[in-house]
Amino acid sequence: MKKTIDQVRDTNVVLDTILGLSQTINDLVENDIALFFEYPSANEGEKWQAKRLGNKLLALAKATITATEKAQNQVGLVANELLKGGVNND
Repeated sequence: MKKTIDQVRDTNVVLDTILGLSQTINDLVENDIALFFEYPSANEGEKWQAKRLGNKLLALAKATITATEKAQNQVGLVANELLKGGVNND
């Protein structure tokens, strides 16, 4: 049981790290999104690609944050069940 609880804790540490990295990426892109939207080029195709890249990076960071938070909630539910002795291996 202790090994399982340690594994759950270790998993949560990894998820915390992923969440922190995702939030940092999100903050960096969100704070400097103007760099993507005001890409210094006369080429409209390059400007469009830069804007699209900025939007994709922001969406990716936000999706990663959401997925990590959901995974953390699931890990928390499993940990609570383990601590209560309610996990059934049938």
